[in-house]
Amino acid sequence: MSSVTFDILKDYDYEIFLKGFLKDFYRQIIKIEDYTNYDNILKDWIKEFLNNQENDKINFEIILKLMENHKENENWFSSLIGFFYEFGMNDSNIIDKNKSLKLYLLTINNINNNSTFNTYQLINIIIAKYLLSLYYYKDIILYKRNMISKGFSCLENVQVMSYNHYETFNGLEISICKDEINTIEKYFESFYDSFNKNQIYYIKKKESEKLNDLGCCYQYGIGKIKDEYKAFEYYLKSAKGGNLGAQNNLGYCYQNGIGIIKDEKKAIELYLKAANGGNLDAQYNLGICYQNGIGINRDNKKAFEWYFKSAKEEYSPAQNMLGKCYYNEIGTEKDLKKAICWYKKSAENGNKFAQYNLGNCYKDGIGIEKNEIKAFKYYKNSANQKYLYAQFQLGSCYDIGIGIEINKTKAFELYEDAAEKGHSNAQFKLGYFYEFGIGTEKDLGKAIYWYEKAAEGGDKIAQHNLGQCYRIGKGVDKDNDKAFENYKKSADQEYLESQFQLGCCYYCGIGTEINMTKSFEFWKIAAEKGHNIAQCNLGMLYEYGRGTEIDLEKAIYWYKKASDGGNSNAQCFLGQCYKNGKGVVKDNIMAFEYYKKSTEQGNKRAQFLLGDCYDKGIGTETNKTKANELYNSLFDLYIKEAENEKNDAQLCLGNFYYLGYCTERDYYEAVYWFNRAAENGNEVAQFCLGCCYMLGTGIEKNEIKAFEYYKKSAEKEYLDAKLNLAVCYFKGIGTEVNKAKANELFEKLYNLYEKAAVNEDGVMQYCFGYLFYKGYGTKKDLDKSIYWYQKAAENGNEFAQYFLGECYELGIGVNKDEVKAFEFYKKSAENRFDEAKFMLGYYYINGIGTEINKEKGFELYNDAVGKIKNIFDDYGNDEILDNLDETSKVYYWYNKAAEDDNKYALYKLGECYELGKGVTFNEKRAFDFYKKSADQGFLDAQSKLEHIHNKEFQINDEEKA
Repeated sequence: MSSVTFDILKDYDYEIFLKGFLKDFYRQIIKIEDYTNYDNILKDWIKEFLNNQENDKINFEIILKLMENHKENENWFSSLIGFFYEFGMNDSNIIDKNKSLKLYLLTINNINNNSTFNTYQLINIIIAKYLLSLYYYKDIILYKRNMISKGFSCLENVQVMSYNHYETFNGLEISICKDEINTIEKYFESFYDSFNKNQIYYIKKKESEKLNDLGCCYQYGIGKIKDEYKAFEYYLKSAKGGNLGAQNNLGYCYQNGIGIIKDEKKAIELYLKAANGGNLDAQYNLGICYQNGIGINRDNKKAFEWYFKSAKEEYSPAQNMLGKCYYNEIGTEKDLKKAICWYKKSAENGNKFAQYNLGNCYKDGIGIEKNEIKAFKYYKNSANQKYLYAQFQLGSCYDIGIGIEINKTKAFELYEDAAEKGHSNAQFKLGYFYEFGIGTEKDLGKAIYWYEKAAEGGDKIAQHNLGQCYRIGKGVDKDNDKAFENYKKSADQEYLESQFQLGCCYYCGIGTEINMTKSFEFWKIAAEKGHNIAQCNLGMLYEYGRGTEIDLEKAIYWYKKASDGGNSNAQCFLGQCYKNGKGVVKDNIMAFEYYKKSTEQGNKRAQFLLGDCYDKGIGTETNKTKANELYNSLFDLYIKEAENEKNDAQLCLGNFYYLGYCTERDYYEAVYWFNRAAENGNEVAQFCLGCCYMLGTGIEKNEIKAFEYYKKSAEKEYLDAKLNLAVCYFKGIGTEVNKAKANELFEKLYNLYEKAAVNEDGVMQYCFGYLFYKGYGTKKDLDKSIYWYQKAAENGNEFAQYFLGECYELGIGVNKDEVKAFEFYKKSAENRFDEAKFMLGYYYINGIGTEINKEKGFELYNDAVGKIKNIFDDYGNDEILDNLDETSKVYYWYNKAAEDDNKYALYKLGECYELGKGVTFNEKRAFDFYKKSADQGFLDAQSKLEHIHNKEFQINDEEKA
């Protein structure tokens, strides 16, 4: 031995060290189940063994020199020295398989050259047998081991067979598959005293063991043609000879119907017999039976007792199960410290399940201080034995950096290995990695393949992701039905995201019919579990009474929940509630603050409303510059998103053109974008497009198409569309008169408006007033109509403000008051309602309710129609009139009427209101313009008035009749 080595080991008892190393190597090699990777497992173990020594100077080279220089190197350490050379664990790192083979053979030959053995020589021989077998027959051994273990290698709590191989050394018969060091040591202590009298016992025992092993060969087809009946016969013969392992195996056959009719009670008898004789496998199997009620009444306490009997004899499966008993309170009180203790014992004895369980405890800090490095170590030890769940967890460690640096490539490899063996979570992860190109190249085809595999195996996240892919057509053809099916499967397993998405499906009719009640149910489930968007959506359902009763208190509650979690939509909705005093005390400052918070998170709707606040000084000082900045940035964003087929952006862009935000008002461009959004399924755009067709705004008037778009939008539960649809059915606009359908819709709307109107909802209050005004779904009642219009106007509703102006102008339900009419038209016009701008302009030009201000009047006309005024400026004649849309014609006639109160223009304006061309149908307004024209002597207008009077008399006569 070199002087350097002596210096390193000064004051160190290397004799004890080497003996301990030999014994521990033996214990490690007999535990190995993964023979494909045995060399790396043993090398990793040696590294860990050396790291745990007090002397940190010892390494591979030094331990090899110690063994080679030991006087008993050939008898005690030749197998280990051979291993070091076989795998290059020496100072030169050179692999020398020839030298290792000679050393293995030397060890085996020592059996014939020595008449006596000692403990260390026998351990050396057993190690050599393992290593020589793997050197020559690794593939064959793997095949045989797989034949035996493939049925339950990844199942933790199943019965086990006794199939250990025994060999005899000078009369000592030991299992080379178990830790027999205690047996060996006791044997050599009493060898000379007891050898002769035990010879007969050993011979009989050997015969019964051979019969048991033969049964195993027939059961699994190892070296024999598989024959379960013969296997049973040999187990029976061996069991009659008193072999405890065979008694256990015979019980296993009865339990599972192998070579005999299944008889679980008989199995219990045999397990009990073997267990009472001290067979550890049988004791463990009895524990499983008692725990699961197999062949006997379920009794967790007895299960615990049998596990304990087997575990205290160092039987690792029982030690693991005992840990689980303490962990899960099975047959004993919950005791996490004891659970950890038994997991550790089992893990140290090489049990892959215990190593995995211990890894979980270290990862989560359960029963022991959290230690991710140790968690990784135990997962790795378990995964090295091919435990599927440990392989997955090891992949997860590399994936997110648990106890090791993140390594997505390594994670991918481990997930792939586990996925190919059927681990559904690993299959999901593999699909996810392929979908986003993590640790591998992006491959949507493979992503879908693995998602489907995982989904078939019941993985709820894979089912959800597969639903997402089908919904948007990612890697597969878009299929809403399949999207819905997968969301539902996942939601049935209570996966939060799928419960939320299922609510969306029912709300929007994705893969199923629209069902607001079910949408409410699923969003409520998700909201109560803390899903931020679901909380916001639930608030919206409570606010508008969709799928549930209107409940503003609950709406505010859920909006605030979602807002506190940072949901920008909820913040925006809260802002609207504070602005309108809906469910809360009206507070413009709070409204402004919520809009601001929402805008800071990129919410486009809130940005628009914040711009409105700056524009009108709501909750803040008026700042037109700031308002325009907000509008302009939105406009630019909407253009980009609209071109990318985002239907909400297309709708908003249409509104910008329609209302003239950041651009001149352009009805043709508005209709273009409404149409794009409507084609992409946006129900609000469908409604807006219906309105354009109804009035002939930006497109040729077409009542049939208007009806069709209202119907599409109403089918998606858009309330404004439902009201217009009901009017169409009632009056036969774009469809045949169907008063039954109309009244059915009016009644439903009446009930909804009635509940919503008392909650300060301006839109609902206006609609409720409209029903009383027209007598739809209720008796006509002008007093109630005026009351609700007044309420809605106070809450800023531009339509209510306009109709109140009309009521005061024409004396409908109130005394005529042109000043008040002017005020309400002005409020409505300030809220960008075009018809109000026409009327306000008319009032300024004619000095009605205010002083004459023709400049202001024409300015309002121009603002109401937008770009079309340029056409008149360019041409300056009437030739272009026939090519204009109806709203532009209204602008034209208002301008003409302003020219000395042109009687023909006044008549044409009456015609616009009577026929609902370019403006909302309004008989009273039409009558008023006809009368003004007739008073100037226009004959057509006088004839029209006479016709209207005759029609009214006819109606009155019919009502009297």
